[in-house]
Amino acid sequence: MAITGQTYDQEVVFKSRLDTHVTHVKLNKHEVPVWIPLQITEVKTNSVFLYMFRSSGVERMSPITLFTPLSSDLSGDVADYSCEALFKDGKDEKEQIGFLTQKFRVGIFSVDVNHTPPSTYTVTGLTSHGFQNDLHPFTDLSRNTQSEKETSFIEKGFRSLILSSTSLEKASPCLNLVFLKDTETKCINLFSTVNSKLTLPFQLRPVTEYELFVFRGKEIQTCCFKIEAIAHCSFISYMTQMEVFEMYKRAIGHTLSPGLIQCYDFCPVTHLYRNKPLLHFLNIYNNTNGIMFKYIKNFGGDPASTLNRKLHGLFFSAKVDPTTGLPPPVSYYGEQRIHIPVSFMITPDTNLYFADFYCHYVKHKVTLVVTLKGSEADEFCQKRLMPLNQSFNEFLFRSPDSNVAMVNTRVTVEVFYTESIDIVNLLESKCAYLTTVKQTGNPLLKTIVGIPKRKDCKICNLK
Repeated sequence: MAITGQTYDQEVVFKSRLDTHVTHVKLNKHEVPVWIPLQITEVKTNSVFLYMFRSSGVERMSPITLFTPLSSDLSGDVADYSCEALFKDGKDEKEQIGFLTQKFRVGIFSVDVNHTPPSTYTVTGLTSHGFQNDLHPFTDLSRNTQSEKETSFIEKGFRSLILSSTSLEKASPCLNLVFLKDTETKCINLFSTVNSKLTLPFQLRPVTEYELFVFRGKEIQTCCFKIEAIAHCSFISYMTQMEVFEMYKRAIGHTLSPGLIQCYDFCPVTHLYRNKPLLHFLNIYNNTNGIMFKYIKNFGGDPASTLNRKLHGLFFSAKVDPTTGLPPPVSYYGEQRIHIPVSFMITPDTNLYFADFYCHYVKHKVTLVVTLKGSEADEFCQKRLMPLNQSFNEFLFRSPDSNVAMVNTRVTVEVFYTESIDIVNLLESKCAYLTTVKQTGNPLLKTIVGIPKRKDCKICNLK
């Protein structure tokens, strides 16, 4: 359903045995035939329905006719029914959904979207009660349709969905009508399922914001569904390896910019460091047997990063002053700083990946990921990130026989280490050490939530 901005007036007629009620809705013109959901409300029981109207793509001269009552418990007075377009130009769909759930007898449930690389997305949290597919008004093309009477098709991507145009004698099961909206192109795709999840049958555009509107209900008349609950969520499609490579090239271009420094400016570092409040380290000493456990990555950096809420690890920094070679005297994440040898973290048994490039209005940052070879995290990164040569790359490298690494000081280099660390053992063996620095800001907020990248930066944003 591609919204073009051109609208036309469509007549809708509600009919009963004794009366007729005429109303009008504004519908969008489309380039191709599509299914358009019309929202029907009934005042007697505060019920909401979706009527799936097959549009030829242009203005329809004949009216859309709906017969009432839609079921025995509803009003037989056609004047008790109203109709409007579900998705209207210039109207916030989320506000419309909120209005429906507050005013009418419509519940709310939650859905989520899972990602499988390179670009497969699955909607989860849908209803699942073991319904039989042969009772389902929407079904896969693989179903034998020769016995069906009058069927029409929804062509979307790699799948054709079939909508039965005949009323079902048996009671219809609950099903989910899933509307996927590309917020940039305004294109809306329609799917349905009786299962607990739905895998989208085509690739989404990477680094794009999408919205999901899910209506759970039953078909009570041909193409007309009584809505029992509504779900809404929004998400940004992840970067594929191609986008990560494009981000990598942008980071390289930034470090080579003549406006910054004419030549490479690397500084030697012996330790990577991590800032945390004192209570964090006391908890490790007293409650976790000295282990600093890895945690799931927050939403800091690029919101389309494939690492967000997917990969566990510990963040360390390689940022140093190019003049003194020392870390900054101020921390945003806590007053205690643990320094761990770079030779402990980057070894012949690890792999190094480029993951992200972003900024927070000041200096640009690069996120590198260190994994143990053959680990689950390593397999995760192989499919999503760009591998780097640990012995030489443009950001942070170390020769296998050296205890010193070289770091590019034109960007802030962060290292996401994907293993838990026994810091007590490292401290007792004097391989690692602690220092105290000045803290500023709220470290808890930055750690749990993360700070998204600057949206209007033309250097580090792909769009």
